[in-house]
Amino acid sequence: MKRSFILVVATIVTALGGYVLAQSPAGADIEFQTKVVDLGTLWQDDPKQVVRLQYTNTGDVPLVVTEVRTSCSCTTVRYDRGKVMPGERGVLNVTMDPSKAPEGSFYRVLQVYSTARSGVQHITLKAEIEN
Repeated sequence: MKRSFILVVATIVTALGGYVLAQSPAGADIEFQTKVVDLGTLWQDDPKQVVRLQYTNTGDVPLVVTEVRTSCSCTTVRYDRGKVMPGERGVLNVTMDPSKAPEGSFYRVLQVYSTARSGVQHITLKAEIEN
């Protein structure tokens, strides 16, 4: 009798554990419309180039972009540090100053840190800079 009771309890706990795991949130995730931004050919005396990079929280809990690192002083990024709810969009405003960029092929990587379960995202800016 004791053995049957333990078996029934174990079966119920296992079934409920699977249900609880299935109902648990998976976390936030971030999806960008593009991961490569091609600015084309720019002259060093061209005005600053501003790009709006949209992203979506494809997870099931709020997402927060915590930091964005750039790989050169010619590129800056502004972004909202608030929560982006599941299914909603956020924007990174990227400004690239051609006067500070070296002549030739230009490739820079933005590292986007957030609470997304997918980890750090990399966005590539590319251009051909002429003098």
